[in-house]
Formats: sequence, structure tokens, C-alpha cells
Amino acid sequence: MKDLLHPVSLSVAVLGFLCMLRDVPARRRDPATLALTAVFALSGLSFLFSITPMWAYLDSVLGTVNIAVPLAQGCVIALIACQQVVLTYWGSPPEHARRRARAWLGAGLGVIAGLLVLFALLTPSAPRPLDFTLYYAHDNVYAAYLTLYITAYTLGELFLARACWRLGRRNGHGPVRVGLRIVAIGATITLGYSAVRIGNVIAGFFHASLAAWEDFAWICGDIGAILTLTGWLVPTISDQAQSAWYWINQHLSHHRLRHLWLAFHSVAPEIELPVDQLDHAQRRRSRSIGFKLYRRATEIRDGRFVIRQYLDADVRRRSQAHHKARGLKGEDLDAAVTADQIIAGIAARARGDRPAPDRLTDFADADRDISKPMDDIDALLAVARRLSREPARAPHRERASA
Repeated sequence: MKDLLHPVSLSVAVLGFLCMLRDVPARRRDPATLALTAVFALSGLSFLFSITPMWAYLDSVLGTVNIAVPLAQGCVIALIACQQVVLTYWGSPPEHARRRARAWLGAGLGVIAGLLVLFALLTPSAPRPLDFTLYYAHDNVYAAYLTLYITAYTLGELFLARACWRLGRRNGHGPVRVGLRIVAIGATITLGYSAVRIGNVIAGFFHASLAAWEDFAWICGDIGAILTLTGWLVPTISDQAQSAWYWINQHLSHHRLRHLWLAFHSVAPEIELPVDQLDHAQRRRSRSIGFKLYRRATEIRDGRFVIRQYLDADVRRRSQAHHKARGLKGEDLDAAVTADQIIAGIAARARGDRPAPDRLTDFADADRDISKPMDDIDALLAVARRLSREPARAPHRERASA
């Protein structure tokens, strides 16, 4: 059962670790992110060390029989401490979190040191990758070893389940709340593993065996661990999905603004911002889609400024009447009228036909709220969509009125 479940758990841990690595460079000063990354790494190592082929490999390389036991369980104790560090930083002020995090890490190191000392006192004679606990259940030293390990493990999982459930109730961010509750459920399920291991210690004193419960112990341990890792991963995947969608949306917006940009660039090529004057670092940043989108929006705004002096109030009035008759209103109406004004303004500039001062007007969408970062892009996209649909209507009307 162990060799069947551990590879699945290992795969989840590796996936989580790879997902966390993406955020580490940007959040390398965030202790919670670093601790959560360590949780996935340590969890993966604990499962890897316990798989029978790796168990045998470690025995041969390190020259100590069953050395995988303290290595794997040491990783488990370390990841339990790291989970508490994550919760501490998520739920406490930084000054208190640092002090409590050091206490958790110190306690984890103390337990690991105790496990290593007790394991050194054992006298293992042969590799026991499948039944190590059952084989040594009657050994007093191993009883002490298992008691220390399972006590730390059980207390850690109890603290984890309780803290995650309470913090999840206080957190209003959906993915974080859902993730914490999944972690709490997973930690609760692992207590089935704890119960069997506690039973192993008690059964040893009565010269009894819980061999029939071994599969149940591994099922609880692995399923609980998988749920716990999945819960920790939910907020990260949610954030990365939002970041990926934002990145895709920036590419789409950059492409959709091309038609509008070309319209201005065809009559005012000077709006194109020079890139060859940037230094090496600035050029590297200029290759990012965020910079390209910002640059395109800025150049379009410059283009609007260039043709603003060619905007005729009569064109705006006729365009408004036309689109109102088609049922447009609000921001949709302003975007459609602005698209007509742009086409008419570009044509007027090409002819050198500037309207009289009393006929000058502004763009219909000039008063649109663009206080948020993407509001400006959304406003330009609304105009670009209308410009693509009706590229010749406004110039035709202006020629008719000239």
C-alpha cells in the first residue's frame, strides 16, 4: 500500500513545489512563501525516501540500514514546523510572527535531534522498508522513538487543523478560505495514521500486533497529506491563474489596439516613442508585454491629442444622433461617437481642413473615468472595437457636409 500511495503523494508535492518556485523570486523576502515552498519540498523528500527502491539505495550509499526512517520522518517534522510558520505569518502581526516562527522551528529541530539520537541507539540488522514499525514495535528504544515522533506529529496536525479552520473563517479571500479548509480536513484525516501508530506503541507492551491496520494507516497518512498539499496549493494556483489571464489579456489588448494605433500612426508617425535611446536595462523591460501595452496606449493618447484640433462639433452631433437612433447609450454611445470623430479628424488633418474655433469640440469619451490601471485600456479598446466595425462612416458624413 505504501509503495502504491507514496508516488501519488510525491507527484502532488513536486507539482506544488514547481508552482511555488514561480513565485519565490518575486517573494523571496516573504517568510510565509519561503516556508510554504519548504513544505512542498520536504513533503516530497519524505515520500521519496520512503519508497522501497529509494530506501534500498540510501542504505547502500549511506551505509546505514533503514536510514530512510529518520530522514523521511525528520522531513515530516520539519514540514510540520514550516506549516506552522506559514500560519503564524498569515495570522499574526510581523513582530509577533517572527518570534513564534523561531519557536516552532526550534521545537522542530529539537524533535529531529531527539529522533536521530534514538535511532542511533537502535540495532537494525536488515532493511525493513515495508514493515519497519511492526518489526521494531517490541523494542523499547524504538517505542521511545515512535512515541516522540508520533506525539510531535499528532500535536502538529491537531494545531494545523484547528488553526486552519479558525483562520479560514476569518479570511474573506475565497481561494485562501477554501484552501485552508481543505488543509484542515487533510490534517484531520492524518490523525487516523497517528491513531494506528499510537496503537503500535501500546500493542508493543502487550506483545500484540496491529498488522491488520497497516494499510489503514498508510491510506489515512497519504490521503490526508494529499489533501493538505492540495489545500496549500489552492491560493497559489488561483493567484497564478489570475496572473496568467492578466498576461493573456494584455497580449489580446495589445493586438486589438493595433488597428486604432495604425490609424493615428498613418497621419502622425511622430507619436511612435523611440526605443533606440533606451539603455540596456530599459530595453530589456521594454520587451515585456506590460511595457508594450502601456507604450501603445500612450502613443494612441498622443495621436488623439494630435487630431483633437480637427474635431468638428457638427460631426459629433450627427454621430450622436445616428448612434442614439440605433439604441446605443452611455459608454457604448461615447465609444462609437469617438470612433467616428477619430476617422473624421484623421481625414480632416490629411486635407488640412481645421474647423473654426467656435466649431471645435472634444472627444465624446473625454470625461470617462480612467482612474483604475486598466480603465484607460478598456476605454481605448471600446473605441477600437467601434473603429474596426465602421471604418468609413464618419469620413463619408464629413465629406457630405463639407
